[in-house]
Amino acid sequence: MKDLAREIDETFVADDAVALWWLGQAGFVCKSPRGTIVYIDPYLSDAVERAFGFKRLSLAPIDAEHVRADWVVSSHEHLDHLDTDALPVIALNNPGCRFAGSDACLPEYDKCAILSERQLIMQPGETYSLADVRVHTVRADHGELSPSALSLLFDFGGVRMLFTGDTALRPDLLQPLMDMKPDILAPCINGTFGNLGPDEAAMLTAMVHPRVVVPCHFWMFKEHNGDPQRFAEACEKWCRKTPVRFLTPGEGILVGASEIDAIA
Repeated sequence: MKDLAREIDETFVADDAVALWWLGQAGFVCKSPRGTIVYIDPYLSDAVERAFGFKRLSLAPIDAEHVRADWVVSSHEHLDHLDTDALPVIALNNPGCRFAGSDACLPEYDKCAILSERQLIMQPGETYSLADVRVHTVRADHGELSPSALSLLFDFGGVRMLFTGDTALRPDLLQPLMDMKPDILAPCINGTFGNLGPDEAAMLTAMVHPRVVVPCHFWMFKEHNGDPQRFAEACEKWCRKTPVRFLTPGEGILVGASEIDAIA
């Protein structure tokens, strides 16, 4: 296994760019031009298997104890998005790290012994500053499974990333984030538990018109489904001009004002 923590630390990010790595499932880690490191929905443990019997099929590309983060953001409280095994470890090893999430994340943060001064509870329709990274929020449609779930747009200055989180196809809810013309779209494609499936994610990509789409929420649990080949085929139908980047867990890209490069 490569040393992802070292790669993140050593990656240079230009003023008009962002570095982005996929962690598997819905998880990403981003690095801003000023070096701010934001983990988004990292699932790094076996908490879901212990709680529900869903065995992970893809190994985490980084152990929780090796994470170095300034912020950990959770779009909602489900264990594959708010990892109650990993977050206490991250909090202990990163005393300056703060944790931002939806309303329903608050009791989970408390269970993880994350102090209130390190918590940021986000509401839909708001904008928050995570150091030099701006986060814009809207309500996601994850049904009764998580009524306070959020979709998020991360503004890194020169590049913007729309992270759908777990949601159905609801362009009416996502419109404020779509209006901000995101460069990167990171949609879920698993199609279960009310989420976007491959065809719906491709339809959303056509509506958003991003410079690149990086699908997520697949190949983690057999119960969650997710078909990247079908997503690629749907993109050929709905948005063939949009580049699709499939990342393996731990693989990263640099997205600049005009270029999209692999991180070696």
